[in-house]
Parts: sequence; C-alpha cells; structure tokens
Amino acid sequence: MSVSNSVQIAGDLRLNQVMRTARRVLGARFLGSEDFLPVISTEKGEQLAALARKARGQIAAPVLVLGVMPRSGTNFLRDLIAMHPEISADPGRLYEFPLLHAAGDAAAFTRDFLRYFPKNEEVVGEYDVLAMLAGSWFRELQAQVEGKHILLKCPHVHDLSLARYIFPDAKIILCLRDGRDVVDSSLKTFSRFSLTSKNFRQLADEWRLGAEAIMTFAEGGLNRNDDTMVVRYEDILADTHKYVRKLLYHIGLDETAFPWDEIDKMPVRGSSRSKASDQERWQPETKSVDFNPIKRWASWSDGKKARFDRIAGHALEMVGYER
Repeated sequence: MSVSNSVQIAGDLRLNQVMRTARRVLGARFLGSEDFLPVISTEKGEQLAALARKARGQIAAPVLVLGVMPRSGTNFLRDLIAMHPEISADPGRLYEFPLLHAAGDAAAFTRDFLRYFPKNEEVVGEYDVLAMLAGSWFRELQAQVEGKHILLKCPHVHDLSLARYIFPDAKIILCLRDGRDVVDSSLKTFSRFSLTSKNFRQLADEWRLGAEAIMTFAEGGLNRNDDTMVVRYEDILADTHKYVRKLLYHIGLDETAFPWDEIDKMPVRGSSRSKASDQERWQPETKSVDFNPIKRWASWSDGKKARFDRIAGHALEMVGYER
C-alpha cells in the first residue's frame, strides 16, 4: 500500500474505528459477531424495506452474490449466473458492490448529519439513508439495463442481518467455502506488507464469524427467508449443472435459455495459483487440466491444521466440512 493511500485511510478513520484498526494492525482479533449480525427489530426492518422500495420503484428483482469473505468463490458464482441472457452483471462497471459492507460508515454519516440538528432524530433512523441510497442506486442501475436483472457481488457479509431490509425483494445468494482453503488462498493472494493485511489467526476468526452469520440464513436458521439462498463453493464445483438449476430457480429465470454447453468452457479468474500480476490475475485465464481449488489446505502441517481447528473447527462442522 502506498504512503498516500495509508495517509488517506488514517484521515478517514473515525474515533470508533481507531481501536479496531489498531488491533488489526497489531495482529489481534478485531471483529465480533455484532459486526456480522447487528440487531434489527422487525419493525425497524420493515421501515427500512419500505424506504428502499419507495426509492427503487418497480424493477426486476436484483441479484446479489455475497461471499463469506474474500477468496470464497464469488467471482466463479457471478460468472456462472451472468451467463444467463436475462442477467446484466456489474452494471455501471461496479465490479464490486460493498454497500452493505459500508453500513457502519453510513450509520456514522447519519450521526454526523443528526449532530447538526438533533431534532431530526425524530424522523431519521440510523440506517434510513443507507436504505434510500440502496433503493435509488438500484433504480439508476436498472435504467441502464432495462428488461434484465442486475447482478452485483461483494465478498463480505458484514452487517448481513441488514441485507434483506436494505435490499428488499432482491435475490440474495450467500456463498460459503471451506475456511482452510479461504485462509490458504488469502495468504497466497494478498500482500503481507500492507497495513490492511490479516494474519492467519485474523483470517480464520473472520471466516468463523462470517460462516456462523451465513448459517443463520440456511434451512432452519433464525434468519431463514425465501429471498436468501445459501450455497457452498465446493458443492457447485462438484455438480455445477445441478446447482445452476437451483440458482436459476431461486432467481426466477428460465433454465431453457441458459447456455449449458458453455459451463465446462468457463475460464478461471483470480486464482491464488495464477502466475499473472496482481492486476492481471483477475482477468479470465484458461483453466489448466490439473486445476483443483479443493482441499489445498491438506498440505498444511498438523500444527497449522490444529490451529485452525481451535479457532474455527466448530464452524467447519456446522457448515458441513470435515474437521
């Protein structure tokens, strides 16, 4: 990370972020369950959804792909869904859409707004601006691709309990991946010399929290709802045709229009094993005959495996991965 970027980040920090950032830089745990599942009452959620719907107007159901954390397969999932002719991926060239991830900053902006005239607290809630922003943004993006479903993605599930209210009626797909492969890929992909880099412990802890949050939206979970679908990256790879049908059904798309014969020709994007530069690795690359992103963690030492298990073994078991 350049010095200018570091200075800009430091300048953007608010007091409530300083301690978290310090803990992250020092390699300590810096996230908690409240970062993923803030408590939103049903009444407040319905109010937010109403604001978002009003700002959005009548549009085709947006599609959102959210990953448990970076390196969880959201590029692959996005590319699969984008093959359908009724989907328009990355409208407005928004290759990532971290609006939900920025919910805390939106709440901070609202607090700043209210500070200038506190009486506005009677009519402006903590996430109201975020809901209106999401709705109006979707409306503008939809206008660019009339007649299609917009598809946006983000490899984060921070503030996940807000998603169904900030993006009401959107078809949300939550993507899980074995946390050990996520950590392995992260350590191989991202620079360890950046102020924002995370160590093994921090990555494993973030995966655990994200996985636990996602599982509340799975079958039988506290937040289960018809507009949210939970998938595992490994399951999609194992039987891609089967899961594409499930995805199309969830979104409400005609499976006969899908180019099924193109699935096996899909390129790879963003592989941690790519020999391309940091920027070029995100461009499509031809899949090698030995490409296999599953269980790369198997080559870890016993000590490393045990360390991950101590941090996130229970979450692995909850999601259905072997410990």
